Parts: sequence; structure tokens; C-alpha cells
Amino acid sequence: MSGDGDPVAHWRGVTAEISRHATRLEQVREIRVVGPGTDLTLGVAGRKWQVADGKSNMPDGEVFTSPLETATNGEISFGFPGVFEGREVADVRLRFEAGRVVASEASRGGDFLARLLQMDDGAAVLGELAFGLNYEIDRFTRNILFDEKIGGTIHVALGSSFAELGGLNDSKLHWDLICDLRADGEVYADGELIWKQGHFLDG
Repeated sequence: MSGDGDPVAHWRGVTAEISRHATRLEQVREIRVVGPGTDLTLGVAGRKWQVADGKSNMPDGEVFTSPLETATNGEISFGFPGVFEGREVADVRLRFEAGRVVASEASRGGDFLARLLQMDDGAAVLGELAFGLNYEIDRFTRNILFDEKIGGTIHVALGSSFAELGGLNDSKLHWDLICDLRADGEVYADGELIWKQGHFLDG
């Protein structure tokens, strides 16, 4: 990312970099996320990837899509608490089969987690998969507009998806949960390692 002392030039550099990642990801059929307590596969074939580069929101810096509704399988753990409407759920762990959460646990707030998952039929399905790419945001704040952009993380959202990206899941819920991959994490695209310890391998 370029533009020392020039925010406009900086964000132009952000746009160029993350647009390159989005273009690459649009050719991918399956994403596999591997990390502590995490081995999750998500189908993304045919889905569009959206660049978030400061034009509509600030802070910004992510690339995201809506995964296929029936093609999420495996487990994912979240080291950061999940925060929804001012309530925290700690150490969330979810297991998916054929796109739906089939088991969940938390060290604190488990009953609240269960209620959110039962909010409606779409609440137990993922509506979003995203890569956080703003490396100037490096700590958890409990403000999701910052936290979902933390460079080196991914996040998924339970519930409503983005129709403009091809998403079909409908829910009153859209709850972002952040998985920290900076110390020990890998992402594979159609079996190829593309991300390690919080960075795309091509830059």
C-alpha cells in the first residue's frame, strides 16, 4: 500500500491491492480455512467478491463474498469474543454440515448463542466470508466496524447474505465473528495455499 503522507494515494493503493485479490478469488470454487480449532471449507463457486476500499465506509479494508448456502462444512473457532447488541459470547466454536450449524459451544454466553442461532431458519447459515486487510488496525476494540477489518483475520457472518454478490440466505440476523489467523493460520483456494499467517502469499 502506497502514499506516505497522502491519504488519497494511500487508498488508491489499497484499492489496487485488494481488487487484485478479489479478481483472483472470483475464479475459486472452494475456500478452506485452517487454524487453531479451525478446519472449515466453504463453497464460493460463481459468487462475486466485493472490495471494501474506503469509498462507502471508513475505516475500511476487506474483501468479502456470500458463500454457497449448502456448502460449508467443518469447524471454526473464534479467539475474539462475538459481540451482538452489546452482549458478548466468548470462545465461540461452530461445527457446520451441508451449510448449517449443527453444533455450537462457548465458554460464556452459550445460551445467548443458541438463541441467536434459532432466531429464524437462516440464522444458522453463513451469509458472509471476508478477509480483513487493514494492517493499520491491529487490535480488538469490540467495535465491529474496526474489528472486522483487522489485518490478518478472516470473518464470517451468520445470517443474511448479500444478494448483489449472489447470496440467497435470508435472515433477521447478520452477526460477524472474527477468526484470528495472524499467528497460526492458512487459507487454501481449490487446494492451493494462498494465505499464511495473515497475509496473501502473493503480497
